[in-house]
Amino acid sequence: MKKLSKKKLKKPVDETGTELTPSIYKYCKGNGVHKDEYGRYYEICCDECDYFLLCFPQYKK
Repeated sequence: MKKLSKKKLKKPVDETGTELTPSIYKYCKGNGVHKDEYGRYYEICCDECDYFLLCFPQYKK
């Protein structure tokens, strides 16, 4: 079995530079409840996130 390199396992990053954790909403830094290293809250990124339906499957039509 071939090992995956760490490059291929990088988490997606949105346009503001916030690292996203698709499908695990409570751990995703883009949900607006996590602070950065300066104590400021990360911006909420859910509305523009490409992975929105992984976190909120109830909105799938």
